[in-house]
Amino acid sequence: MDVNRLAAAIEQELLTYSDAISEKIGEAVETVAAEVNDEIKRRVTFRQRSGKYVKTFHIKKINTGSRYNHSRVWHVKSPHYRLTHLLEHGHALRGGGRTRAFPHIIFGEQLAERRMPELTEKAVQDAGR
Repeated sequence: MDVNRLAAAIEQELLTYSDAISEKIGEAVETVAAEVNDEIKRRVTFRQRSGKYVKTFHIKKINTGSRYNHSRVWHVKSPHYRLTHLLEHGHALRGGGRTRAFPHIIFGEQLAERRMPELTEKAVQDAGR
């Protein structure tokens, strides 16, 4: 009988620990998503006549139905989503040659790749306290 109670107690502690980690990682995902959006906005270097392109930057929550899966997607809403690739990489001109590229999204990707592991490690360390 003691072994069954010990197993149940261990299982309960592991569930509590995993829930704490999941909650902290969810907070980290929210933080990184906001940082990525701010970084991309800050890196827009081309002249905008109206500023409508930057106003369509959006962070979308992806619902997977699992409490352990936290996902956010940064994207540009319609109709300016068509510009992102052209601005980031440049494009061919009708008469020959290419336009200048204005990289800005890549900086957000790099920030996310750098910050998410840091915040995940911190979340795992803090969950045990």
